[in-house]
Amino acid sequence: MSSDHKQMVSVSVIIPCYNCERTIMRAVNSIVQQTCLPKEIILVNDASTDKTKDVINNLQQEHGSNWIKVLTLDFNSGPSIARNEGINQAISEYIAFLDADDSWHSQKLEIQYFWMKAHPGVVITGHKMVLHEKEISQSIRTDDLFFKKISKLRILHSNPFSTPTVMMKSTVSARFDPDQYYAEDYLLWLNIFFSFGGVYRLEKELAYMHKEAYGQGGLSSNLVAMEKGELATYSKIYKSKDITFLQYLYFLVFSLAKFARRVFLIRVVKRLM
Repeated sequence: MSSDHKQMVSVSVIIPCYNCERTIMRAVNSIVQQTCLPKEIILVNDASTDKTKDVINNLQQEHGSNWIKVLTLDFNSGPSIARNEGINQAISEYIAFLDADDSWHSQKLEIQYFWMKAHPGVVITGHKMVLHEKEISQSIRTDDLFFKKISKLRILHSNPFSTPTVMMKSTVSARFDPDQYYAEDYLLWLNIFFSFGGVYRLEKELAYMHKEAYGQGGLSSNLVAMEKGELATYSKIYKSKDITFLQYLYFLVFSLAKFARRVFLIRVVKRLM
């Protein structure tokens, strides 16, 4: 790894890798280009069947095995188990998540890490994520940033963070639920909120997705699966007694109403195209 004398911060970046031969290099390059470098990058090869293994091995060889660490799962297990394996191997004070088909603004780690270090009571932070064909390279002033505390009502109404925006303390014992394949990130944020508190969000675009969240074609089966995942999330936090039965019923109805509105809007857009 050529650090160009950049400061290294105590962050482990975890990236689940499944059949991502075409995108993982972009994701890793967005880490290499950070103004502050993480202590380590953990690439978890989730039993890929394409050339992902070769690409990540080449990345490790290029940047050094002390900086890029590769974990290999024998069976395709999904992002929850892949991320949990990475968390369990992480050696840093903080953990940041990135997906293999997404990327970061060059100041993402600098901004999040130093703000969390200055606010040790904060357990987890996130920020905005947007769709871009190319990343924005515009510099962000760091002297006037405002992280807003997430309230109970806010986090229960909707997931405040996309996973590639999150940085959390490595001392957090909660993990992604390996039995839940959609909204598993939302479930984890809620578990952290109710167990540890200290959840904050920055209204800055520091992460980029390079494809539509619900698929390039609009309405997809993933949208239905994501709704089922959100409903399962509310069920689990009710069973753990984090919300009352009346609150549980309210958020079920609210979630279904959001889903119906989203489906309606997508169908309207498709008819207009």
